[in-house]
Amino acid sequence: MSRNPLRVARALLAAAVLVGAPAGAATISGLSISNSSTNVFDDVGGVGSVAQSTTGTPISGLLGFQVRYAAVIGADSGGVGGATYTQNFSGSYSITFSVTETAGVAWTARVDVLRQGAMTIVDDGNGSATVTLNALNVVKTGAGTLNSSLNLGAVTTLTNSGAPTTSPNSPFSQTASSTITGVGTGSAQSITLTFTFTGSATTTAAGNQGDEAALRMGIDSALSSFTADNYPGVGARSIGNDGIFFSAAVPEPAAEALLAIGLIGLAWFDYTRRPSA
Repeated sequence: MSRNPLRVARALLAAAVLVGAPAGAATISGLSISNSSTNVFDDVGGVGSVAQSTTGTPISGLLGFQVRYAAVIGADSGGVGGATYTQNFSGSYSITFSVTETAGVAWTARVDVLRQGAMTIVDDGNGSATVTLNALNVVKTGAGTLNSSLNLGAVTTLTNSGAPTTSPNSPFSQTASSTITGVGTGSAQSITLTFTFTGSATTTAAGNQGDEAALRMGIDSALSSFTADNYPGVGARSIGNDGIFFSAAVPEPAAEALLAIGLIGLAWFDYTRRPSA
């Protein structure tokens, strides 16, 4: 059964274009992390409080990386000098990395955020406690376009003010995903993502005693006589699984090559099913 030579030529041209298109050669480099969050540790007197954060050793390679940011907020009052107290926390850190791609070739980096942990209250006095965790805001500067928001909403406030003899625990897990797209220049193109959020732990005293309040996101503060922030603690949490995780990755070249082959196969299958001229 003969085929139209013009159709054959077009099919072969389409195949040649797909095969000849540059495979995804983008790489990631130059990862750096800057943490400007507040840090407090007060374990003296009738009120104990903590607000600490850290960035863990990143997992990184030419095609991507993952960064973990951990934090804890805690407050408790009891004994001489005990009083109502709120420990506030302002989290602020930035992640900078570069994408390198051949000049004129489009690139895509997938980016993901996970915020995971628990708000925990332990009844150890006559008062009550409250824990808050507000929205996580993510702002991108530098190369490329962030195609959808990575922001995460506020977590519902935890309090036992209406039932001060209880010890509530509220785990949370939030995610957001997007892509950053751009066009290569042949040189490294720098991208910075800045993460900010606030939270607080309040111990409300009745007399000189209030309950323990803690936000757990991957750090055990080691306040003495304080258990709300312990790991594994309430809910048997894993300290390494809590925190704010950010990852970025560019496609493997092999994946784009397989996609091109698949598209060629589909085009050829469609062509061979057409009636001959």
